[in-house]
Amino acid sequence: MQTFIMLMALGIVVLDIALVVCIIALFNAKWRGIIRSFANEYGLLAIFLLSAGSIAGTLLMQYAALLAPCVLCWWQRIFMYPIALIALIALVKGKKISDIADYVIAFSILGGAISLYQHLLQILPSGSLIPCDATGDCAIRLVFEFGFVTIPWMALTVFAALALIAFLARKETTV
Repeated sequence: MQTFIMLMALGIVVLDIALVVCIIALFNAKWRGIIRSFANEYGLLAIFLLSAGSIAGTLLMQYAALLAPCVLCWWQRIFMYPIALIALIALVKGKKISDIADYVIAFSILGGAISLYQHLLQILPSGSLIPCDATGDCAIRLVFEFGFVTIPWMALTVFAALALIAFLARKETTV
């Protein structure tokens, strides 16, 4: 199971690098057009695969690695799981990513905020932030790969990727 967690952490590092490269590329008009076009074409599938992969990862960590989720982990799941369902329904019904982009962004921002808070609980010195509950289970670091990848960091990275893809493929509205 340690190998599986290491592979997940490695995948997150690759996704982190891809996000940084993508964000930097958005400052170039030519690349921005290419990235937006890619998001419109393949974004819905990417959102489904990332969120479904996250569901599989959380369930494997819970039931195969026997890592019990804390309160904040449950809240992150509350915001991640519907994204996979919404994306699956949109794929089945032949909808465009722009039809669900606002929902993905909303769920991703809320879930990402919780993930960031929990990651800071696990990284910063004890007592730096208000603890999440009386037992402090959320501050216990069960995974720590490459000196920064924790379970909440994995969730934060996926939420950030989902939000970015959805934002790039959003309908442009004129007022």
